[in-house]
Amino acid sequence: MKSKIRLHFDGKDVPGREQTVLEPAGCGPDVAKVEDIPVLKKVFVDVRLDVDDTRLPLLQKLLLAYKVDWSEDRWDEYTDEEYEAAPLIRVTSTNEVSVIGGPRFDTEYDLSSACPACGAGMRQTGAYVLDGTYGESVAKLAQFRAVDSYGEILVDESLAKTLEDAGLSGLSFRSVYARQEDFQKVKLRWRQMWASHTLPPMSPRSTGIVRDKVCKSCGRSKFETTSPERFVYRAQDLVGAQDVNWMWEHFGFVRWSGDLTTAVVWQPDFLVTPKVWRIFRDAGVTGFQWLPIRVVEDE
Repeated sequence: MKSKIRLHFDGKDVPGREQTVLEPAGCGPDVAKVEDIPVLKKVFVDVRLDVDDTRLPLLQKLLLAYKVDWSEDRWDEYTDEEYEAAPLIRVTSTNEVSVIGGPRFDTEYDLSSACPACGAGMRQTGAYVLDGTYGESVAKLAQFRAVDSYGEILVDESLAKTLEDAGLSGLSFRSVYARQEDFQKVKLRWRQMWASHTLPPMSPRSTGIVRDKVCKSCGRSKFETTSPERFVYRAQDLVGAQDVNWMWEHFGFVRWSGDLTTAVVWQPDFLVTPKVWRIFRDAGVTGFQWLPIRVVEDE
């Protein structure tokens, strides 16, 4: 694992422009990207380094000396060997593969076990329905082999068959439809991944978890994260884990009044074994992020 950092600042904020700090810090084109945006009257500078790179503290000191405001993002990068050795891997997506669907588009749910305050625990009872009128979402189905809709992972039929033929435990599939302008539903050649097993809550040793807005009623939804994220589980909580599982926690924005026609509820993320990661990798799937979890024996 390598811990990485990205520094972002406006080159026009630096006396003499961005090279005043980049050159003395030794940050050349290999790590620094400079983009001049005349219409915004800004010069976007992105510098990406390992957190233990000796150039990092020097660049930070120079930015401070010239009183330049900058932002930082941190994350971890893993090798294929680390993914292969992981007990489970959390799967999330980027906006690149996000599509619109769910309760607002006639996906049916059983609300008998749903939290009245946030909707967590609602159980899907039928096929997953996408917004077939939103051109950007429809276009992504032709561009990608797998997409995400509020935490739900949808895969094309070919990838679904590969996953099915692999004999993965805990995995089944549901049909996917697109609702048209006339409210008719058209069946798509896509499948929704479905897990039969939900893991217990993660260990409090997990870091990068923001709990400030967690639902006060059920304690299960509205979790947020900050980089780098490092998720930890107790060994006893992985007993019975399958190749495909759901997390207990719900991450992301929630809009919930009890009315499905206006609801926005992110579903739990998937935790999968390296078998699933390998299938997605070999299929050339892009737009997803993979985070190996760590296991501890006790608290």
